[in-house]
Amino acid sequence: MEAFKILHIAPFFYGGVGIVAYMLTKEFTKIGHEVVLATPAKAPVELKKSIIQYYILRAPTLKDPLYSIQYYIFNHRKIEKIVKLEKPDIVLTHGPLAVIAKTIRGIPVISVIHGTYANEVRWMLFHPIFGLERVRYTTSIYTTYHLDMMLYRYIAKLSNVYLVAVSKNTRRELIEAGIPPNKVFSILNGVDKEVFKPMNKDYAKTLVEEGFNLKLKSKVLLHVNPGPRKGTHILVKAVAMLKKIYGKDFTLLIVGKLGPRTFREYVKEIIRCLGLEENVKMLGYIENEKLPVLYNAADLTVVPSYSEGGPLITPESLACGTPVVATDVGGNPEYLTLAGLGDLLIRLHNYDFSSTLSRSIKAGLQRKWLINRYSVVSWNDVVGRYIDLLHRLLTL
Repeated sequence: MEAFKILHIAPFFYGGVGIVAYMLTKEFTKIGHEVVLATPAKAPVELKKSIIQYYILRAPTLKDPLYSIQYYIFNHRKIEKIVKLEKPDIVLTHGPLAVIAKTIRGIPVISVIHGTYANEVRWMLFHPIFGLERVRYTTSIYTTYHLDMMLYRYIAKLSNVYLVAVSKNTRRELIEAGIPPNKVFSILNGVDKEVFKPMNKDYAKTLVEEGFNLKLKSKVLLHVNPGPRKGTHILVKAVAMLKKIYGKDFTLLIVGKLGPRTFREYVKEIIRCLGLEENVKMLGYIENEKLPVLYNAADLTVVPSYSEGGPLITPESLACGTPVVATDVGGNPEYLTLAGLGDLLIRLHNYDFSSTLSRSIKAGLQRKWLINRYSVVSWNDVVGRYIDLLHRLLTL
């Protein structure tokens, strides 16, 4: 197999985007391709050992929607020099950072699009966020979405630029925003199956109880990365309906920060008003390496999002053998269909879908689901698809 030299321009190595950037770099080098990394973030030590060169870029001081613009202003001249010096076969970057392609000629530039906010723009006015936080949140999402789409339409006109959406839904959203279909491809995110794998469920529950000093009920639900866009408040309402079926014999574990202060206060208040303090346990931020135990301790993972790109939670849970109830946004339909769990998909057409979610959770808990781990996309599979795409683009 022909080895490529890839210049990977990465934004950072934390959160979902950062995990994707990390895993792509790791897997490219693992199968023999040369990777030059350019990033304003501190690269993990293990990546530095595997790449052939590492360049530090200047970090933007602004957040979205102006992050990518400032990134370009700060770094485009240095990236030009890196391209001339390293002579890569292809440049890989993320989201609107693809605007850097304006200064790159004769080399294919691929940008991984992790989501579009298209669905969030549709639903965000209904979120229980209040006061100034509501103004900041809606303004930020609205302007980020429209500026990003404007940048994508602009760079897609360049002959050497291509976009890789992390789900078919994301590709559709890009095309609907005016990106030519022949410039957008779709490749799902993967999962590290060496990290996310099944373990004894009773043992996992014991570890969770001891590690977080709590007592789990017989049925355990897991919700990771909560927030208004993730439908956490709808999940809490659905869980209240489950009390009529299971009484108090279930636990909902919420992992991650709850988002804006007013939203956090709203969620805590409805938990109190609905009498769910005994059932809902908020664990706060947890390191990614501890998530496999939580997935294994859960009987069901719930992803009730209004907007997604290629959510990592879904394949991570499936790789641990735990079924997922999810809305039909982002990559969820593809992940669940591949795993034979299409029955657990929820069609998102009403803002408050708590009744439907409650019924789906009940169905998920009542059946024994056997998940074939080979149906869950690994990062090795993902990089293989990227390599196939690189071959196609380099022969155009």
